[in-house]
Amino acid sequence: MTIPPAFDPARHALFVDFDGTLVELVDDPQAVAISREALVRLADIQRESGGAFAVLSGRRIGDLDRFLAPLRFAAAGVHGLERRETPEAEIVRLAGPERLDPLRAAITAALAEQPGLRLEDKGTALVVHYRGRPELKGEADRLVEDAVAGDEGFSIMRGDHIVEVHLAGMDKGRALHAFMMAAPFLGRVPVYIGDDTTDEFGFGVVKELGGIAIKVGLGESVADYRLAAVDSVHRWLGAETGNA
Repeated sequence: MTIPPAFDPARHALFVDFDGTLVELVDDPQAVAISREALVRLADIQRESGGAFAVLSGRRIGDLDRFLAPLRFAAAGVHGLERRETPEAEIVRLAGPERLDPLRAAITAALAEQPGLRLEDKGTALVVHYRGRPELKGEADRLVEDAVAGDEGFSIMRGDHIVEVHLAGMDKGRALHAFMMAAPFLGRVPVYIGDDTTDEFGFGVVKELGGIAIKVGLGESVADYRLAAVDSVHRWLGAETGNA
């Protein structure tokens, strides 16, 4: 395991995933929690880096705000389909929920026949969860693929016990690149920490920009550096613990 170099707030811009990176993965996505010490450290990093700090997540920005309160931060939610350029800015949605209506109806109908799967409707994305039922992975894949029916206007992303579909043309890498084009990120070296397959898009862009890509946990990755787990992330950032 290659430990990443220390974060330098004078020249780095920090981008972090949420689930599996800042908080542990749990069966109930609403039951995650982060320690006060970790929140204080993130606020310190944001201040020390001149605001060059953003959270990139598959979650909606409103959910991130609730879990990370009282911290305010730049963010990309739903893999970049929601964007908040600065902590004080309004949330901008790059697509409306109505575009997903046909898929929403098809997936909802199919799930009625498979009670072991659960639908999370993010508005601009639909997520089929099979956490706790790993034997249903194939069924979740098939269900979403059937709903999309080869329409190239949609993108299917597979993560930790989830299959997600949203409009094509956006991912965490594109969102990160957009942040890097403007202050306070412009001219800094990007650092991105994530744990899931969806974070590989961000790792790729960070490497293209000469930055530091950090994979959390096991599994194949294009990232050059590794941290073992969530608590390792918080220790690397300088907080004592990442758990509540």
